Amino acid sequence: MAGPNSSDATLRRRPFGTAATLGLIALSALLLAGCSSDNQKGLCPSANILVPASTLTVFRQNAPADPSGELYTVWMSNAKTGCDFDKHDLSTDSRIHILFKATRAPSDQGGTYKVPYFVAVTHKGSRIMTKKLFVASIVFAPGETKTAFEDTVDSTVIHVGRGNKIGEYEIVMGFQLTEAQLDYNVKNNHFAGP
Repeated sequence: MAGPNSSDATLRRRPFGTAATLGLIALSALLLAGCSSDNQKGLCPSANILVPASTLTVFRQNAPADPSGELYTVWMSNAKTGCDFDKHDLSTDSRIHILFKATRAPSDQGGTYKVPYFVAVTHKGSRIMTKKLFVASIVFAPGETKTAFEDTVDSTVIHVGRGNKIGEYEIVMGFQLTEAQLDYNVKNNHFAGP
């Protein structure tokens, strides 16, 4: 059996003192707090895709406005956001990554299509504060019937008015639809695709 002077004795550990332990806990808490994003702290507006405007269907030229005439259909499938909150200016600056999925009828040719969409800021669910239009590109390789892609909106700034809370603001997005396109979505329950 080994005595107290053997090399095994060096494996014993001394417990930290109470002050040292509390110091490490406080330091860990500060480091973890520094890792929290403004999004995690609840200082960023929510972001949502408007269901009625989440799908855009385009028809072939001179084709019927029904599923047999569809050239392609594109869906907004998800949106991811992050923001920076400026407590001195009482404003947020959000980055939005929008995920899209698209389908088309079989074709041995490739195709590229431009689709218009909007990003708007609302206050208390009804008042539109700003609305900006963007264009995303769908690219189908020859023979491809499905594709997925994303587009990024680098900056959406919200100035929080005095007496207002960031939770009263929302970023909403959807396709810039004609009335006929919106009616087609509603009539065919054509939302949030496959």
